[in-house]
Amino acid sequence: MLAGVCIVGCKSEDSSPKPAALPPAPAATVGQPEPAKAPEPVPQPAEAASEAVPDEPKAEDTVAGSIVLPKARKKDVKKGDTMFLIVRRGGGGPGPGMMLAVQKLTVEDFPMPFVLSERDAMIPGTKFSGELNLSVRVDKDGDPMTRRKGDVFGELIGVKVGAKDVSLPLDTLQKEDQVLGGGGPAGAAPHGGMPPHGGMPPGHP
Repeated sequence: MLAGVCIVGCKSEDSSPKPAALPPAPAATVGQPEPAKAPEPVPQPAEAASEAVPDEPKAEDTVAGSIVLPKARKKDVKKGDTMFLIVRRGGGGPGPGMMLAVQKLTVEDFPMPFVLSERDAMIPGTKFSGELNLSVRVDKDGDPMTRRKGDVFGELIGVKVGAKDVSLPLDTLQKEDQVLGGGGPAGAAPHGGMPPHGGMPPGHP
C-alpha cells in the first residue's frame, strides 16, 4: 500500500508542473508585435516635401521694389482691398503676352514692398529672364475677371530681371465696368481708357 501511495504521489507531482509550463506561450506572443513596429517611414514624406520647395532665389533672379500710391489716388484705395500683382514676359510684339507669375495681396500701408521670383510662377520651373512687364491692380470685388469702375491700377514696361528699388505706381483710375473675355461694354478701351501695350491683354491689370 505504501508503494501505491508513492505512485499516486509521483503522478500528482508530475501533473502539477505541466500546467505551470503553459505561461511562456503568451509571453512569446507579447513579443511578436515589437518587430512589426520597427519600420517607421515617417521621415520620407518630410524629405519629399522639402525637395518640392524651390530653393531661395538669388537676388539677380528676382525683381524687387515697392508699390506706391500717389496722393491723388489715396481716397480711392483702402486697407484690406484685394490687390493683384502680375508679371508678364516683356519685349515682344503687340498683343497679349505670356503671364509668368501673379501675387494676390491685401492692401496695407504704402509704400508696399514686393519681391517677385520664379517662386511666384504659375507654371513651376518657369525662369525669370530678360525684360518683364509688371502691373498692379486694386480689385474692389476681388474677382480677377472683372474690372470695376473705381478700381486703381498701374504698370511698368521693360523691367529687367535683377532690378531693385523698382517703384510701381497705382496711378490710374478704372473709368467703367468691364468683364474679361469680351464681356465688357462695346468699344471700351482696355485699362480704363488706356491703349494696350507691353503685352497686356484688354482689361488686365
